[in-house]
Amino acid sequence: MLTTTPRTGPRLTAGLAQAISLLSLTAGELAVRLAVEAAGNPALRLVPPAEGPWRPLFDPEGVAAPSGSLIAHVLAQIAAMRLPPRPLAIALALAEGLEPTGWLGPAPAAVARACGVAEAEVLAVLARLQRIEPGGLFARTLAECLRLQAAAAGDLTPAVGAVLDHLALLARGDLAAIARATGRPEAELAQAARLIRGLNPKPGLVFEGPMPPPPPPDLLARRTPGGWDAVANPATVSVETVPGRGDAAAAAGIGRAVEQRRRVAAMVGTILLRHQAGWLDGGDPAPLATQALAAAAGLHVATVNRLLRGISIRTPRGTLPLRALAPRPVRPDGPAAETVKRRLAELLRHAGGTRPSDARLAAQLQAEGLAVARRTVAKYRAALGGRI
Repeated sequence: MLTTTPRTGPRLTAGLAQAISLLSLTAGELAVRLAVEAAGNPALRLVPPAEGPWRPLFDPEGVAAPSGSLIAHVLAQIAAMRLPPRPLAIALALAEGLEPTGWLGPAPAAVARACGVAEAEVLAVLARLQRIEPGGLFARTLAECLRLQAAAAGDLTPAVGAVLDHLALLARGDLAAIARATGRPEAELAQAARLIRGLNPKPGLVFEGPMPPPPPPDLLARRTPGGWDAVANPATVSVETVPGRGDAAAAAGIGRAVEQRRRVAAMVGTILLRHQAGWLDGGDPAPLATQALAAAAGLHVATVNRLLRGISIRTPRGTLPLRALAPRPVRPDGPAAETVKRRLAELLRHAGGTRPSDARLAAQLQAEGLAVARRTVAKYRAALGGRI
């Protein structure tokens, strides 16, 4: 049962405000933000984790990437560029977002937010990274991937560009429609189409070796005599201040913000773990409204939402975002929506050849202690695809 007596939350100071701004970042995004800050301030130094594997992603010459892997190739190319510290940190953040196909996963705007820089800076660095061979790496779309390859090979003619602008028509084989849309001869477009079909839409797959492992979770669940506790994961990166160099005050402020982030995350994580003690032991999840969680933690609802979105925790039932430990109730004081959906799916699967009405299903759920309205059953049933 959640303790609903409001706690005395931490007083909102400049340091807490900075910590709150970090709450919506995942562990990987936080590491990127800290690397960018350290690159621009000699007074701030990254501290390797106290335990667990340490993959120094932000030192391209020291990355322990598998030989022959995509990330090893990209990091070697970035190191050869000899970028200044700030663009280097952005380049490494972009490399962190590479998918096995060689495409860039996160949008530049998301990378900019994670790094705390302007999107224009990210786009400038991205343009440089898109010149890395083989062509097509760091593309955001299929058309961009193929365009980069054609440009790298010196084959980006006006006809090739015209076909790339109409890939949907090319997929249908409708060169006549492309000719009408662009005013170019169909024979010229056919030659361009043959060239495009010879390009590689997934250039990253030519490399062997696995991608880097995901970043560690922010929190770890620990069972104690007093119940479940959430503790900060010592396998995450931290920072320290280097005296006599750079902006020591700014560095100290970032260090305090990181520590405050950990304290707030651990406090909310502990509340959630104790609320979900039954689920951790194999039962159903207990519903929890965000407003109730915020009241119990003594935090603003917006702050809690940031934290639920960004913080992850390793539990006996897997590594999860904190959001998974706060399932929304169907209605105030009602069952968790996921519990109702799961039981409804079971009832539909075992209905045999019959098709029970929504009212009958609602009554059966009510008899099992899951009080939901008929219209809620209808909504969940539609989401499940009718009868499973």
